[in-house]
Amino acid sequence: MSARSRKVRFIEPGSLPGRPFNPWIHRWPLLGPIILATILDEHGYDVAVYNENVSGPLEQNGGARADVLSADVIGITIMTASANRGYDLAGHIRAASSRATIVFGGPHATFMPEEAARHGDVVVCGEAENIIDEIASGQVRSGILHPAPPDDLDALPTLKHELIIGFDRLVQAAGSRPLYELPVMTSRGCPHGCVYCSVTRMFGHKVRRQSTAKVIEDLRRYQRRGFRHVFFYDDNLMADRDWAKDLLARMEPMGLRWNAQARVDLHWSDSRRRRDDDLLELMRRSGGDVLYVGYETIDDATARRWGKGYCGQDTLRQRLYEDTRTLHRCGFWIHGMFMLGPEHGQRDIREIVKFARKGGIESIQLSVLTPLPGTPLFEQMRDELIFTDFPGDWNYYDGTHCVYRHRRMGIAALQQAILKAHGRYYRSVRPGLRRLAKLFGGDDRPSDKLRLLSRHVKLAPSVLREWKRETAVYLERVRGKGEAYLLPSPGSGTEAGK
Repeated sequence: MSARSRKVRFIEPGSLPGRPFNPWIHRWPLLGPIILATILDEHGYDVAVYNENVSGPLEQNGGARADVLSADVIGITIMTASANRGYDLAGHIRAASSRATIVFGGPHATFMPEEAARHGDVVVCGEAENIIDEIASGQVRSGILHPAPPDDLDALPTLKHELIIGFDRLVQAAGSRPLYELPVMTSRGCPHGCVYCSVTRMFGHKVRRQSTAKVIEDLRRYQRRGFRHVFFYDDNLMADRDWAKDLLARMEPMGLRWNAQARVDLHWSDSRRRRDDDLLELMRRSGGDVLYVGYETIDDATARRWGKGYCGQDTLRQRLYEDTRTLHRCGFWIHGMFMLGPEHGQRDIREIVKFARKGGIESIQLSVLTPLPGTPLFEQMRDELIFTDFPGDWNYYDGTHCVYRHRRMGIAALQQAILKAHGRYYRSVRPGLRRLAKLFGGDDRPSDKLRLLSRHVKLAPSVLREWKRETAVYLERVRGKGEAYLLPSPGSGTEAGK
């Protein structure tokens, strides 16, 4: 049977209603299904990607359902919070069609392969590029697989995002192709070992990178398709400064804008003894726009417990202030990401908001430290977990729900305090001069820029309204587990009422 006669469909399960990350999840798809679909498309397969966040639930989309049920192979990519939905999809598909080989992949399948195998035929642990042809062709139809990861990322084809059914809707929501932040990825792996992160177990401690020539080749192809803004999904784009400076220098004449995840201390070498001003200048000149910075915590003790490796002589808060000012002077909009664990109380939440306001951070997210499968934290906190009715309870392992006993505050006070903190912050913070300058500089049409600005202004209140409703339902679910979980433990040094 030829590749052309084999039909493969990939699915990214939809996120649950009311989750505060939904505007971002709905805007930026996972790249795993796109990468694999692009490879198979290059090899002649009939291939497409369904993203339920774009095209809606599969069961409610008659055309999509019929198309998926007629496939020979169906790949479902699951994160922990989407695992239960992925299993439901597999059950629906299996009940309606016995012909398809159902394949699970993604981080959750990698770390919970036996669980995933109960719902599908094949489970791919880790990276699937070296095995996807054998699965798509029908040579592999069952089993838990551990393929070797690709060692030459330059061999990967330029991504065809348009293989997502309804991809134009993502573009239209942004206003135009030049304004849509096209997701790309140039590296895999992370040299750090934070206890809450599964990246090193998924991709390894050693960072594998595409050559800068390959990245530029891909960016030029995206540019020819009309895209002028990219979002680097890399866990740490600037970890290799020489590589990063070469890439940014090549990008400078292209006139692109880019967003990236980054460490706030990216510009320091030799434990803060020498600042790399050349890197900062290249970041600015090459079109750097938004940095998604994982501050996580502002106190030294928590950073040590979590394995968050910030080096330096001053207090962590002082260093973070200094680094934030430096990135702002380079013109970056900073989205600051923070987490609260079982050791934190009301005072810690207030201090994070105070820090973000004083630092002029344009947007923030406060998450709940969440023990995900594949992380050291999951094993450390196993005895404290109260949401253990799996796979259904995986729905709450998304960084916005406390899934363990919070002895210091109680779950109710913690969840309400996080909501109130976001509300206070976004009532007092407006898009600053840096963002306005970026919006109204350059060659984009003023109408597109006004639409983008309006979206930023309106987003926070609508997200908070949905999040409050979802939180109320969640707290009732916690109450069903046990009223005591909502409250701090006696003698725990509670700050719930402060």
